[in-house]
Amino acid sequence: MFFLPFLLGSAAAQDAITSDQWLITLNTSIFWPTSTDYFYGPTTGPDASAVSCNAAWIEYARRSTELHSLGPTTTSPYYGSYTTSEGACRTSVTAEDWSDTHTGPLTTLCDGAPRALGPRETVTAYYPGTGPCSTWVKTNTYTSTLYRDPGATPDCTLEVSECIPIWSTYSELSSSYQDSIITSVPGDTNSPIRPWDCPTPTRSYPEENPCSACHFLPGTATLFYWPVTTDAGDLCLQNGTTLSPSGPSTAIVNGETFVSPTVYLSFTTIYAWSNRRAHPGSQCGEDHYNTVVAVNPETLTSMRHHRNAKYPYIGTAYPFNFAEFQPHEIGNYTQSLVPWPQYRGGQQCPIPDDSTCTMIRDDYVPWVKIPEEVRSIDPGWSVCDDDWYIPPVTMVALDREEITITPTPEVAEQRLAWDAAAPGEGLAATTPEPTRGW
Repeated sequence: MFFLPFLLGSAAAQDAITSDQWLITLNTSIFWPTSTDYFYGPTTGPDASAVSCNAAWIEYARRSTELHSLGPTTTSPYYGSYTTSEGACRTSVTAEDWSDTHTGPLTTLCDGAPRALGPRETVTAYYPGTGPCSTWVKTNTYTSTLYRDPGATPDCTLEVSECIPIWSTYSELSSSYQDSIITSVPGDTNSPIRPWDCPTPTRSYPEENPCSACHFLPGTATLFYWPVTTDAGDLCLQNGTTLSPSGPSTAIVNGETFVSPTVYLSFTTIYAWSNRRAHPGSQCGEDHYNTVVAVNPETLTSMRHHRNAKYPYIGTAYPFNFAEFQPHEIGNYTQSLVPWPQYRGGQQCPIPDDSTCTMIRDDYVPWVKIPEEVRSIDPGWSVCDDDWYIPPVTMVALDREEITITPTPEVAEQRLAWDAAAPGEGLAATTPEPTRGW
């Protein structure tokens, strides 16, 4: 037993003594390990420096924890300032969506759903509020709590490669110790302490074949189709006679020739990933960019009330009806008259809350199930799920012989820090792309 000359704080310092692996101070005994009892490896040779470094960190970390248990020595105020504002200091102009109030004309047709007439309006939001903008500096007072310190922090660092044998030795010592005792005794120098400050290799979870259970991950998608019209019939009953397209039988889109009646699904990007969720999965096949597949229109399927996610909400499948997109004249406006069930099941309406969409706007974006033709893009995609992660599609009518597609322009706006990121490249409407690896 001897006096310990280290900084515990004025009166306490002269009363601090050690006995074995215990520090007696402030009428309290706390565990006080010594680094020389925690050499997990050789103390000579090329590995000695890492072994000694790890022992020093074990001593420092455990002593710090024990001193922390004695409570704080004092508190100290410190100050922080930041600029804040009120009023319309920033603005964001976006196209209206389901949560906005439509200020233009409305009508109600046979399906009973209110319908906004004309193109989508723009909505201006103000942040942090409305009225004149004013800014000022606000100062807050914070409190820093100080604790006793066992001394200087070790000046050495540990690498993953150096720590592999250290962790292995610790595991062996720990296992032997547990087998030799019934109850562990605090301060027992035979009891190893985990080398928490020794980094460990990143765990890997290899997959034998990620393509054996996989799903597609499409980027922005565009569906090129031949417009059709209906004769007579009721909008809600959808019982009109579908007429054959009266437009061209071929169309050139950005240099590619499309032939009727085939429809064409274009992806800015598409790849596939394994279905494994418990651990990080692996990619199946390769990344593919600016890919177009020809699809039989009679096999194309739309999905209603679908949501993409790591745990997706699989929608309900319906045959794709191109007549839903034919333009109609309503008063002074020409627009498609998508029926309410189809609109409510589209990408633009959140689910499952039925209160999110209360009217039909000119912003319908249908979901399309991945067609079988997509499997031909990559030889590894033969069994990938076709309804886990599917694209909402921008519809482009092949109503003339030559069509040039350019990226959809954004509404001019002053971006806020909390606005969405800029859209990705591609000849399609801007839609969110999945987190890689879902």
